[in-house]
Amino acid sequence: MRIEVSGDDLVALGESMGHVAADLAWCADSAASRAWALGPGRSRGALAAVLGDFEHQRLLLGRRLDDLASGLRRAGAAYVDVEQDAASLFAGSGDAP
Repeated sequence: MRIEVSGDDLVALGESMGHVAADLAWCADSAASRAWALGPGRSRGALAAVLGDFEHQRLLLGRRLDDLASGLRRAGAAYVDVEQDAASLFAGSGDAP
């Protein structure tokens, strides 16, 4: 079995993960900002208790995805640089695939 991954694929994956992280952060902020709609009383507190940990976990996941996305973008860019350097080494020798 052979798996091929290009530097551009890594960069694109990093960009996609960054978008997912941003969406997760927006969802958590959006849900928290809508709690006012329940008005005063116990229902608002109950909702905050139910959603609190869930929102916290979404934020943590979003941060981790964002970190991973940054790493993938850097790795993809480095991979492209190495490929270009390797190709330039073989450009004149006729050994390039």
